[in-house]
Amino acid sequence: MGKVKRPDSAPRRIAVILGPGGASRELMNQLQPLLATDRNIVMQGVFLEEADVQRAAELPFVQELCRVTFAVREFDNEKFERALALRLRTARRALAVLADRAGVPHTFRNVRGAAITMLSEAVSESDITVFEPARLRVAAAIAPPVSMRRRRIVVLISDVESAGEVLRVAISLAEEDTRKISVLLSPARDVETDELLDYARDLLPGRPASVRLIGSGDKERLALTLRELLATILIAPAVDEMINEKMLRFFRQQVRCPVCLVRKVGP
Repeated sequence: MGKVKRPDSAPRRIAVILGPGGASRELMNQLQPLLATDRNIVMQGVFLEEADVQRAAELPFVQELCRVTFAVREFDNEKFERALALRLRTARRALAVLADRAGVPHTFRNVRGAAITMLSEAVSESDITVFEPARLRVAAAIAPPVSMRRRRIVVLISDVESAGEVLRVAISLAEEDTRKISVLLSPARDVETDELLDYARDLLPGRPASVRLIGSGDKERLALTLRELLATILIAPAVDEMINEKMLRFFRQQVRCPVCLVRKVGP
């Protein structure tokens, strides 16, 4: 069994979605092994200023509820803009530290608009897109850091054509320790389950922690399985079924771990 290798090409674009809620330092730390094994990349930090949040802040005042302490405070437009500017600077600095540590070039930009539209644009412009779901912001406040618990990398594969790139990224993030990897088989139409399983086994350098089968498009089962596996990141192919508006909204609102969408390289 050999490693999954990517052919030489133009620098790979890795977009890390940032915003008022993250990405967190923990997520960036999870990306370090990938950056260490593939230097032919450019990091792109994309800071999302969500239009809905901005409109709320433009009201005379907004009451902000902390979901951990349940404390309530008034949050006017001026305070919102100051907090947003601080978070933008913090995000820019965190991305720069990660890129400098890995020795890779990086860019940074902030965009304002509807969250799903901006996320869709980032996915279409990148080879790898990493983001944290909105609901993770609350869970992260009470969960132990990833560094203090075993990384559980979950890979979703649906067809042979896109599986190689997805598995390559998973192997890099796992530092080739396949005991950290769980495989979810979700065969696309006309794809045989056994063929997909054999292909995954051939590419992995060792046995994965587990292999499970879920129906194509079964979002409820996917969310439940990720919770059962205590996933610390989901890696899925950036194919049409995974990057349409409904699926991106599902990832952002219903999944409880960071999501990494990987686009197939080459023909």
